[in-house]
Amino acid sequence: MAKAKVGRASSRTRTAPKAGAKGLESHRRRLEQQRQEIFSLYERDLQVGQEAGDTAGEDIVDRANNSYNREFMFAISDSERQTLLQIESALDRLDKGTYGRCLNCEQPIPKPRLLAVPWARYCIDCQEQAEQGLPLEG
Repeated sequence: MAKAKVGRASSRTRTAPKAGAKGLESHRRRLEQQRQEIFSLYERDLQVGQEAGDTAGEDIVDRANNSYNREFMFAISDSERQTLLQIESALDRLDKGTYGRCLNCEQPIPKPRLLAVPWARYCIDCQEQAEQGLPLEG
């Protein structure tokens, strides 16, 4: 089921950027590249998980290690899935012309932050509020 969902996201078409958005194309390319890397990692993790089945000749320690490794790979995949959702949201904001603005206070997100985290949804102040569990006030 997860594979079908990922497959749909990868085939989603994007509209052309709005006029004057040439500077945002580098962000779009980075986001799309990051998205492709996550898809590649997902495919690798899926293959490793399928190949890591228990075999009859393994002792209990080997089976425990294999089980732990599978769980670890799936945990990584969940983290990648969360990042993928954030990337998809950033690409949607690029399409809508709202990329680079804080979703809370609507102030511009500084360029160095977008270079470090191109899928950033909040400016630094609002991100810190969110991480502290404080309500975002806008």
